[in-house]
Amino acid sequence: MANNKEEGLQSLKKLDVKAVTKLLHGLVDNVCKRGHLHYQDYDQTWSLEEWFDLVEAVEGLMKAAIREPLNKDQIYQRLGSLPQEYQSVFMEVINTRRSDIHQQLVTDTNLISKSTLKDFDWQIKLAMASDKLSSIQEPLLNLDLDVQNEATTEIHSLELTREDLKNLISSLEGTNRAVQQWKT
Repeated sequence: MANNKEEGLQSLKKLDVKAVTKLLHGLVDNVCKRGHLHYQDYDQTWSLEEWFDLVEAVEGLMKAAIREPLNKDQIYQRLGSLPQEYQSVFMEVINTRRSDIHQQLVTDTNLISKSTLKDFDWQIKLAMASDKLSSIQEPLLNLDLDVQNEATTEIHSLELTREDLKNLISSLEGTNRAVQQWKT
């Protein structure tokens, strides 16, 4: 995979620097969903497989440069042995379009769900017995989640045992870690 990315980036050398600038801006437009480059415009330069490798490598590096965020030296390191003039053009495009890429990454993250947690309420109860057992003595958590869906608010009520609560907390911690990795 890393080899395909390196080959994809190295294949930029098949174009002159001015054409690479236009291509990179077009790939930023792809990332930002403002337009799409067409393979047919470049089929004389790259095979279809090379084109896919190029697009994946360049868009991946552009997103990583903003998401992680990478400093200038780290970007140059990831560009590898690409000639200096191509690296400079890449940096110029990244710096010029940084806010566009950042905004699209935020928008993509927000599109994961239109629902947001507005408020929550909880209370602990002790279950003393059930129809199956005469004595349980098990604590239960009643959790009410107020979820905002565009114009409406829905209340979702959950009754959780100690084990269910541990699983919920583990899931939320995992979600938090994933969000922190994607946070830009």
